[in-house]
Amino acid sequence: MNESNTTEQFDYMMKILTIGDSGVGKTCLIMRYTENSFSNKFLNTIGVECKSKTIVQGNKKVRMQLWDTAGQERFRTITNNYYRGAHAIAIVYDVTDRKSFEMVSSWLAEIRKSRGSEAYIFILANKVDMTEKRVISEQEGAEWAKNRDLYCFEVSAKENLGVEEAFSFIFSKIFSKMQNSPNFLARNQENLQLSRMENKKSKSKKK
Repeated sequence: MNESNTTEQFDYMMKILTIGDSGVGKTCLIMRYTENSFSNKFLNTIGVECKSKTIVQGNKKVRMQLWDTAGQERFRTITNNYYRGAHAIAIVYDVTDRKSFEMVSSWLAEIRKSRGSEAYIFILANKVDMTEKRVISEQEGAEWAKNRDLYCFEVSAKENLGVEEAFSFIFSKIFSKMQNSPNFLARNQENLQLSRMENKKSKSKKK
């Protein structure tokens, strides 16, 4: 897969959400994957933010939209609105924080309640570099995910461990299904239309 800086026309538009408790590292994971950068400075995401990455797969240009959602309870209603049309949803927990791991069940239930279960669901176990503070073992996390037929990846945004591999796997699953599933292709077309409308609004404002 090769990256491209062209941002005007795309064959496919992928929408990927990251959800999970506040402080688990959702923003850091997205920044690491899209910009290969990391900051120790902690800032709560307010509402929903989006980063993009363009990838060329064969003769197709794909825009990956990675949506960074707030983990605080007061933003939960806003976050729920973004489940619609998502191709994949990554639930993130912190391996040094058992509460964030226990809350994964709650996030999963919320996805299914909001009809987001048609999307691929992935678990990202973040901060695996903090071995001395770790309270959730790789085996415990993997077994929890396996029992629910979910994919689980051990990652570290800080040390850039497993991040590229996890998102590349997510990309490949979505890309394959887009080419074979009318439902996934319809989501792609809807997201492309929304993106083009946003681009037109942006150009109008500049004029």
